[in-house]
Amino acid sequence: MSGNAPWRRLFWLALGLRVGVAVLLDLFVSDALFAPDQATYDFFAGWLARYWSGETLVLPAKLLAPGPKAYYYVVAAQYWAIGEWALLPKLVNALVGAATVPLTYEVALAVSGRVEVAQRSALWAATFPSLVLWSSLNIRDAWIVLLILLICREALRLQDKVSVLGALRLGASVLLLSQFRDYILFAVTLPILLSFLIKGRAHLVRNAVLGMLVACVVIYADRAAGQERRLRFVDLEALQEMRQFTSVGGSRYDEAVDISTPGRALAFLPKGLAFVLVAPYPWTIRNLRQAVTLPEMLVFYALVPSILRGMRELLRTRAPAALMLLLTTLSLTLGYALGEANAGAAYRHRAQVLVFLLIFAAAGTEARRRARQPALPPLAEAV
Repeated sequence: MSGNAPWRRLFWLALGLRVGVAVLLDLFVSDALFAPDQATYDFFAGWLARYWSGETLVLPAKLLAPGPKAYYYVVAAQYWAIGEWALLPKLVNALVGAATVPLTYEVALAVSGRVEVAQRSALWAATFPSLVLWSSLNIRDAWIVLLILLICREALRLQDKVSVLGALRLGASVLLLSQFRDYILFAVTLPILLSFLIKGRAHLVRNAVLGMLVACVVIYADRAAGQERRLRFVDLEALQEMRQFTSVGGSRYDEAVDISTPGRALAFLPKGLAFVLVAPYPWTIRNLRQAVTLPEMLVFYALVPSILRGMRELLRTRAPAALMLLLTTLSLTLGYALGEANAGAAYRHRAQVLVFLLIFAAAGTEARRRARQPALPPLAEAV
């Protein structure tokens, strides 16, 4: 970490906020309030740690089943090294969440070319309540956001300058992402593949080769994830199964909707997008967990015009880098809009695209600020 990095103070601010929230929640709030799956990760990671230390000779069937298991191993390694301390993975996740701040800065700078946009994006990434919350709990979301940002940063760097180390980092990030949440693999990587092909005619062959190499890594990562069905995030039947799986609890919505055909999916899409992007609505708040989201949602509503303005500005002046970010945001958002049937899960998964939306909002805010500045008089008139 560079001592004079422009995001250095924001990193420590982000880390302090997350550590403080992690400690407070661990001491005074039940794990079931915000993320009941914390208990699942704690239980099976502890079991795996005891297996490694020889305290048990049997692995649970859950860890032998196909599918991504990386986060269980991450937590188990912590428990094996230090002991089964429930606060430990929350503190580690706080560090991971804080590490997204410099990545947000670098992605925003690469896409916008403006330090002001990068600084504002990093500040919002450091302090936005949901990003702080989800990286202060014993869940995998902070790691997923980190990997998505890392993939985008390395792709943007490779578009400008080929680097063996950068290509290795990109490949490793894609492989890791498939082991944390496999069904978003194609939603994240296909926009990157497209961006390599449209970057520019001057390096068309080079970018095509890079795109093919990334495609090979993506295909291998998909196979390594151990799932029988491929392209599950663009498979309407698979998304229908996801809706049925998430339609539990008091915050479920439209659980009976069928999106297994293109016509039905398109008919439901506007409502699904509304839930993923702007729910929970203020007038639907019924409990403490939903009430906690209200301040952030009001701020997010206020940022919507800036988000749209920033998308237009960056696409006009900084394509195709902006297009890669926009397509990644759209692909993840559309997938969750169709596949979610639980407002709580939708709010949680929004964090995967929230950083990108904040980058667009920062670009829009900066564009509006520049537009309001009075034009400087010509030098001859000013003298």
